[in-house]
Amino acid sequence: MRQTFHKFTAPTLDEAYLAMRRKLGDEAIVVRTATIPEGGLLGRVLGQTKVELTASATVPDEPRLTGRPLSPIERKYVSADDGHRDLETLVNPLGSDARVRDTVAHFRTLIAEAQRRVGTAAFANAPLEPGPTGELTSPVERGNAAAEVIPFEAPDRNEARLASMGEIRGDINEMREMLDVLSAEMPGAGLPPEYVQHYHMLLKQGVTRTRAAGLVKAASSRGDLRAFRDPRVFLERLKMELRRQVTATGGIALSAGTRKIVALVGATGVGKTTNLAKLAALFSVQERARVGVITTDNYRVAATDQLQVYTNIIDLEMKIVHDAAAMKAAIRDFSDRDLVLIDTAGGSPFNRDQMTELRTLLDAAQADEVHLLVSANTSLDDLRDCVTHFSILRPAALFFTKLDETRRYGQLFCLAAEAGLPLSYFSLGQDVPDDIMPASPGTVAKLVIEGGDDDGRDSGRTSTELT
Repeated sequence: MRQTFHKFTAPTLDEAYLAMRRKLGDEAIVVRTATIPEGGLLGRVLGQTKVELTASATVPDEPRLTGRPLSPIERKYVSADDGHRDLETLVNPLGSDARVRDTVAHFRTLIAEAQRRVGTAAFANAPLEPGPTGELTSPVERGNAAAEVIPFEAPDRNEARLASMGEIRGDINEMREMLDVLSAEMPGAGLPPEYVQHYHMLLKQGVTRTRAAGLVKAASSRGDLRAFRDPRVFLERLKMELRRQVTATGGIALSAGTRKIVALVGATGVGKTTNLAKLAALFSVQERARVGVITTDNYRVAATDQLQVYTNIIDLEMKIVHDAAAMKAAIRDFSDRDLVLIDTAGGSPFNRDQMTELRTLLDAAQADEVHLLVSANTSLDDLRDCVTHFSILRPAALFFTKLDETRRYGQLFCLAAEAGLPLSYFSLGQDVPDDIMPASPGTVAKLVIEGGDDDGRDSGRTSTELT
């Protein structure tokens, strides 16, 4: 690669930064910022100044080595000093440790400078991290002092300025995540060799690269590094980090004298009817609660018949509703119940009309909690899409089903960590009411680190005591 340099002058740094992004794109790197006098005699006399931003844009040359093309990380964050740089360290994972350390050090400097300009409180309170030699250092010690740094002005009511600050903070977070990945995947980039195996273990379990790298980094940044070189100690530390990033409701909580209305929603085939029967049996038999059941599933063949069999076995009353008026009437009829469970029709999360119709029914029911059921054997991208499109129903918790149908639980952790929703229950099979348990962060940590047993159930059950 070769570098070309451009200067941008504007009244404020925000405007200069936006001008840079418009011309050079997202891959541009800020090299220097400085204040310069306003043009003309009047500007110099009155002391008026402008901001001058110098940025570099990398222009790719033909790589000297044949083989795979450069990855997005390499193209975006690794720049060459000249057009004849040996690219062995980019295309060969066994490349020069010194060059990798130089790249990561340059990356850390960019992050430090950007955080100073934004003035984030997180930068001031950032935890200590191990350096190349294993010592713990602060971000200020790791970053190089900028020659002339201009702090951003405090955000005001200007929407464009606030949007710009949000973009910059997003860029900083992305840079930090990519730095964590570089540190985990490239030799000599910061992680002790003993920790790399744990990073690859997390990838094998289905955890994304950025989250796996962040977990290993967080686990190795606090405590005695010598003790963490013991794999058993480090795995326990990883479990602590996994638990820290997941929240759980502990299941449905009932209060004496107060009726709770809970609806189960989710895509077709995720197990709503079976798991509603499990919950109904659990609360009516074990908790001695008065439970009423409502179903809106009028589309699936024999769906109401299946639920009717369950409710007859445990001696519960079930009502079938077709519209909002019938839903309100059913809720009134169940005014003496402790818990009302609502089974909903499955459908495609991409069908907007179905989502709107279901939203109307739930609004009529005035549900206290909406649990979104998702299958543990679904890919992370599809899980994300499901959460996005079911957000119109305002779910309060995630309910994972079919834990016995997978051995990789990284996608479960990633969704729980990024969706902003707590976990409520885990479903492990078809037996009513046995194959269900309240979700807990400890269960998630154990499943991700240890995986499922031969039948996919014991690992989850034995970890219910973890919090």
